[in-house]
Amino acid sequence: MSGPKRTLTNDYKDCQLIKLDPSEPGSPLVVTQEGCAPDDPLCKTRLFYLQHDGKWIDEVARSTRPDSEAGEIIFESVGDAFHLMTSLFGKPVVRELTITDADIEAYIARVKSVKSPEAAYRDFLARYRATKR
Repeated sequence: MSGPKRTLTNDYKDCQLIKLDPSEPGSPLVVTQEGCAPDDPLCKTRLFYLQHDGKWIDEVARSTRPDSEAGEIIFESVGDAFHLMTSLFGKPVVRELTITDADIEAYIARVKSVKSPEAAYRDFLARYRATKR
């Protein structure tokens, strides 16, 4: 039996910092949080990424965006991420993007093809860096 559903918050204590390449000193990172969007009537638990503008974006919605936009959720340092996290107050704002069934299927196929979460994050970082060249 699963526990009670959590609602997405702006509390930094509910967030997780994930280094995109743990083997790389000074690796960029992302801020994540699992929970239900505050306005989701079905209260489906999802993974969200914190964007630089203080809004949260659902993992599947993020996957529909081009790699060139990955910088919206990548932080160059823990200090940068923590500064933003500690400045958030009130009800979290979720960036709403239309997601189709095809988007969900493509996301699931991509997730099934990765060897590990760490490998997926390293690949994400490599694709982002390739767009900056």
